[in-house]
Amino acid sequence: MKKRLAFVFAGALCLSSILAFNARAAALDQPNSHISAEKSDLKADGIDNTRITVTLKDINLMPLEGTKVALSSSRGTQDQINAESDTTDSLGKAYFRVNSLKNGTSVYSAQAAGVTLQRTASVNYSGGMNWDVHDGDLIKIPHDPNAKDLNDTAVYYYAADGRRYVFPNEKVYYTWFADFSKVKTIPVDQMALIPIASNITYKAGSRLVKFQTDAKTYLPTKGGKLRWVKTEQVARDLFGTDWNTKVGDISESFYVNYKFGDPIESALDAPLDVLRSGDPTIDVDKGLMQ
Repeated sequence: MKKRLAFVFAGALCLSSILAFNARAAALDQPNSHISAEKSDLKADGIDNTRITVTLKDINLMPLEGTKVALSSSRGTQDQINAESDTTDSLGKAYFRVNSLKNGTSVYSAQAAGVTLQRTASVNYSGGMNWDVHDGDLIKIPHDPNAKDLNDTAVYYYAADGRRYVFPNEKVYYTWFADFSKVKTIPVDQMALIPIASNITYKAGSRLVKFQTDAKTYLPTKGGKLRWVKTEQVARDLFGTDWNTKVGDISESFYVNYKFGDPIESALDAPLDVLRSGDPTIDVDKGLMQ
């Protein structure tokens, strides 16, 4: 009986040693895990791209399989990062594709198993737009004397992702800006290098809106989300007795630019000062910045 107990005890010790060894083996080894880019020089056109490979090793220098990896850029949303496979394979590798519309050097870092790898990969972007345009600028092309050509009247918002966002009309524009005094004119060839992204929606809490064939009145909130104002009393509580003079029409052609949130039962459900302060710029509204 004593021999049997001793055998079981010894077996338990052996099993616990194996489990402990496996746990140690699964630990990420920082010095021997690395990140690499197939190409270090790319054109900043949003098309030219390269693969970033993240390789994870455990402390026994074996591939660390089945680990989720996140890749980030030192330039934030100025770069586009697409995961080909963000979970390591049997070789301990995860794969990403990167590109950018902005000149400069990006340093890519990888995060896995709760840590950021010590090693990084750098990619230099060049050949993109060389005009002096910054995030948040309002831009347009030069005036064209041809009165039938309206392209020169369009004003765009140059965002942090290197794309231009479109104001569908002046009503939307004036919820974000008081006038056109800060609009920059850039050459047509430079404008052509900036891809068009999407339409800009009404600023949160700026006014009430409705669609031409929809009887409901809505309040715009962050990210183009519309919330139905259920009663006239709520509309008065939000915008005063002349609330009906502060309703803007949205063409049905722009219906796809919006999404819908919960109805507003009371003005307390949607304090305008909170909505407006929480949506200070178009970059924030589009989720490009916090």
